[in-house]
Order: sequence, then structure tokens, then C-alpha cells
Amino acid sequence: MKPVYGILMAVALVGILCVAGCTTTDTAGTPTPTQTHAPTPPEMVSLVSVGEENNRDIVPVSMETVTQVILPENPPTTGYSWNVTTVDGLTVTDDTFVPPEKQIPPGAGGVHVWTLAPNATGIATFSAVYVRPWEEIQPDDERYTVTFYVTPKGTPVVDVTSADNGTTVSVPNGGAVLVALNENPTTGYLWNASVAGSAKIATDSFVPPHLEKPPLVGAGGVHKWLVTFTGAPSGSFDAAYARPWEETTVDAESFTVSFTGV
Repeated sequence: MKPVYGILMAVALVGILCVAGCTTTDTAGTPTPTQTHAPTPPEMVSLVSVGEENNRDIVPVSMETVTQVILPENPPTTGYSWNVTTVDGLTVTDDTFVPPEKQIPPGAGGVHVWTLAPNATGIATFSAVYVRPWEEIQPDDERYTVTFYVTPKGTPVVDVTSADNGTTVSVPNGGAVLVALNENPTTGYLWNASVAGSAKIATDSFVPPHLEKPPLVGAGGVHKWLVTFTGAPSGSFDAAYARPWEETTVDAESFTVSFTGV
């Protein structure tokens, strides 16, 4: 199954599902989840839904957040279905296949919805592979993974993009930073990042482009780094855009931000 651009957002609250779309950040080609208020369950205060355009993404959520993963699925026609391979730091509270309301065209697929609850703060991971249940998993099978950064209620995650280059970023104590920079590995160029001070890179990922079929050859994606702090926010994030096999020159594209606590 090839990805199809766009996300069907399904809100599974007491068996009722709604469909909505996701927003995008100011970084070109960067999909981000939409956060909305959810009335139930009472201990949860918000909903975050992610879809196929968030494959390999890093998504901040709080402990009070209802999280849903929503992926296209068409087992009646193709025999393929999503097989969950990793649920680390999360509890699956609901696992539902939602068929299409009308089979137009005939054989049209539905969506698979997993509702997740975080077990603890920190890094949590959801992964799945799209296979026929009677076949062995192969290296080239379609795969999906999303990393959640679970924070205590009220703990901010500050978004940083190329527009912040050369600035000082204010980070509340206990907060974190999510840096997102455009990257196109097909050109050979990659961001080589490092941090200083109390900053540390908790995890990073290249989020590939999510495009309509046929895929656009040579399209770039976004590289994301989750930066946390061992104490009061301080130090810096520095990155150079270069080919790994070439010596970095003084005129190479670069990015830097400094951190200060508030």
C-alpha cells in the first residue's frame, strides 16, 4: 500500500468517531498533529491524532492527553492489515477498524484507529507494519513509527525552526525544545548537530515527505531533534548542513540557537 496524502482524523470517544484534518507547521513539508479539547474521559483534557503523514515524526503530548494513531487500511480487498510491532511507554485502550461509510469505489478501504494512553513521562514509541497475516514480515514491507515525548501537565515544548536561526530561545524550567529543519538526503547533504551547556539531544528523526502519488523524486523532508535539559535551560544547539564525506567549509549553511531559562 502506497501512502495517500492527507489524514482522516477519527475521534474515538465512547464509541463515537469524527473525521478531521491535520495542520502543518511553518516548516515546508512538516506535518504536525492537531490538538483539540476532548470532553471525555474526564481525567483527559485533550486529544492528539496522528496519521500516515506523521511517519517517523516526534510528537509532544502530555500525560493527560488522549492519543490516537489513524492509518488507512483495506483488509477486505487486499488482505493487508496493520500489525502493531512496538508499543513502548503506552497502553492501547482501544483498537478499532472503521470501514468506509460507502463503498465508492467498490473495495475502498477504511481506517485503523488505535487509542493510546501514556504510562509515564519521557519517550514513548508506537510502531506497526502493513502485512498479510499469513505471510512473513519482509524488509521492504510498509512500516510506520511515531515517537511521542510525554510531558507532565503544563510542561511546555518550544518549537524552533529555521526562522529562529541566530536567536536566543527562552525555555521555561522543566521544558524542552523541538528543533525542525528542512533536509534533503537525496542531495547528499545532511544536518550535523551538536549541543552545549545543559542541553542534550534526547532523540532525533528524519521525517520523510508525505506526497500524493506518484511520489516526487528528490523531494526533501524535515529533520527533527528533541532537546531536553539536565538542569536549568542553558547552552546552545548548533548544526552544519554538509555532505558527510566532504570537509565542512566556512561558507557552509549553518544553524545555531542559544537557550536561556525563564
